[in-house]
Amino acid sequence: MANEVLPVKDRQNIIFDVVDGIPPSGDESDEVRFFRSQIESDNSMLEYSAEELGFNNVLFEYLSQG
Repeated sequence: MANEVLPVKDRQNIIFDVVDGIPPSGDESDEVRFFRSQIESDNSMLEYSAEELGFNNVLFEYLSQG
């Protein structure tokens, strides 16, 4: 279920921003907003997307923030 519209580096940065709690800047493209909203609203999608990019245990950090 890779988001082929966004480059890998962009998807990685969005995942890091979501995990770190950094809010959207407000001037994102529709593709970025859609991807971000998917992973913010669905922990399974966040985990799947992170694993797809080679990251493990992203959810642990995300969920332990509170």
